[in-house]
Amino acid sequence: MVLKTFHADSVKGFRQAWADNTSDGFQPNAAVIFSSVDLELQELVSFLQTIKIQAFGCSSCGEFLYDTNNQVITEGGVVCLMMTLIPESFDIKQFNGLGRSSFELGNNIGKWAGERFEKPAILILGSGLETDGEQLVRGIQHVAGNDVSMFGGLAGDDTQFKETFVFSEEKLENNGAIAMALNTSQYIIQGLATSGWVSIGADKIITHAEGNIVYTIDGQPALDVYKDYLNVSDTDLPEIGVEYPLLIKKPGAQDVLRAVINVDREKKSLIFAGTVPNGAVVTFSSSPGFEIIESTRNKVNEFHNHNEEADLLILFSCMARHNALGPTISEEIDEAWHNWAKPLIGFFTYGEIGNNYNAACDFYNETFTMVSIKQKSDVA
Repeated sequence: MVLKTFHADSVKGFRQAWADNTSDGFQPNAAVIFSSVDLELQELVSFLQTIKIQAFGCSSCGEFLYDTNNQVITEGGVVCLMMTLIPESFDIKQFNGLGRSSFELGNNIGKWAGERFEKPAILILGSGLETDGEQLVRGIQHVAGNDVSMFGGLAGDDTQFKETFVFSEEKLENNGAIAMALNTSQYIIQGLATSGWVSIGADKIITHAEGNIVYTIDGQPALDVYKDYLNVSDTDLPEIGVEYPLLIKKPGAQDVLRAVINVDREKKSLIFAGTVPNGAVVTFSSSPGFEIIESTRNKVNEFHNHNEEADLLILFSCMARHNALGPTISEEIDEAWHNWAKPLIGFFTYGEIGNNYNAACDFYNETFTMVSIKQKSDVA
């Protein structure tokens, strides 16, 4: 596996950086790309078509790239990881979400990945405002099995909450997903998902919800409950709602967080990044501050102790972590980079997909979710 990375602040800069990195004869066959919506994304896709590269990309809420030459967190830019993978060991496919539920979309992805490889690992990016992340995960698991290894995130749009995109070399879409299937007989795929957000306030009950849309909490309009509890106005939502997600209590299982990504002011309902079940017991949650960084460091170090080798790292970090931690967000990214000293690329998301080395896959909000990829030594 040969890897090169770069970052740019325009499509013109992207084209030039690509040319610079291939001038020595390097011929990548895949690329991971995370970009701000400030760039002309259709122009970027058109360039990818001309160079005939399989691309796995989406829009973001900020991008980051760490390697021996770069340690950058950008806003309004683009980062790229160029790769030479064993041709028969991977595939990338885009899936349109129009007219399909998120569960159906997941079914299609799971079926495709299973047809490509007997035991695939799946990297996935979903359109951030059109996708119910939990149902996307459940749809994939329904076909591929609960033990399928899966990592990814929901696309962002620089916290504008207007329109997000996934893209390949084929097209740019605002409703759908893109998946990369990897053959686990040729790659070792391991991951980590950790949050650090803590429960605050009393338990509440979801009294009316449909999928990822919550209409009432404790019998009151969900929008009013959020406004009253957080002492905010209409204009503060949905952005501030991302920083104060609902913590869904799951008896006998790991609790999960659900962040607000949109608001229906007419119906006084809240739209979350993933499913919030009717009757669920929930509390508000918030960041405890810089304690998150220490918690993440400990989790990353523990993960490294179990998984010391990697060729590359991909990180999906919630945009709320960036909002809560500001510039110090770099400290938890630094921890991963220094542990492995291998190329690390990622973006700030509207939701994260991942599983630990000791837990099943789930959909999250507010997490630091990382996947390590290592080509097995006995494959060419």
